[in-house]
Amino acid sequence: MGRLTGIETVLLDLDGTLYVGSQVVAGAPEAMRWLRDQGLTVRFCTNTDSVAPTGLADRLARLGFPAAEDELVTPVAVAARLFASAPRARVLAVAADGVRQLLARFLAGTGERASHVLVADPSYGATYEDLDTAFRALRAGAELVATQVNRVAVRDDGEHLDTGGWVRLLEYATGETARVLGKPSPEFFTAPLEALGRGAQSALVVGDDLAADIGGGHAVGAATVLVRSGKGDRPQPGIGAAPTAVVDSVADLPGLLQG
Repeated sequence: MGRLTGIETVLLDLDGTLYVGSQVVAGAPEAMRWLRDQGLTVRFCTNTDSVAPTGLADRLARLGFPAAEDELVTPVAVAARLFASAPRARVLAVAADGVRQLLARFLAGTGERASHVLVADPSYGATYEDLDTAFRALRAGAELVATQVNRVAVRDDGEHLDTGGWVRLLEYATGETARVLGKPSPEFFTAPLEALGRGAQSALVVGDDLAADIGGGHAVGAATVLVRSGKGDRPQPGIGAAPTAVVDSVADLPGLLQG
């Protein structure tokens, strides 16, 4: 096992780590309280792209994980900041209603040319027409932006297609390469650390996805812990990054950091 000393900031994944689908991982709320009691700074770094940060904070509170919105790092929030900084951004969003409401002031109107196409969790019920409209906007010069490119989402009834499959479809059809806002983008991990005035050498990334969590954390120089909940105990092909440590669940994190 590599270094797990000098940790000041813990960047925690959500779905698959603190909960799986609607089921809270046993011992996860207690582990969260322990981290805070030790004076560690916690940031929730999630690729959840089906809801806006406000809705996600409400979901966490219901599950027993109280969190302020400024503790949440999500690709939806990153998208809002990106479009706010882009002069005259007009967005065609393949996204759920809550995400579209957050981005309402940037959305392209009927007949208005889109500058960006955002793909964010089409599981809300995206249709062929939605994807074809996105395809046509990209062919007309819009930039393809993806909240994340995870392959698989694990819910209560098993595995489901995640956002990455839809993004790759549009990449293949258009020949474009998406700008990825969420994990494993290095900026997704470094942004909350820079806001705290800290470096990756004092950060720990915890999650169940070898590519998004472990690969992303490794790329910025953070220590990483793979949990076997969620996707962590399933084959994840084509992944080269190795975690600093592997545990059965986030409930084992206090013992790992103490030991």
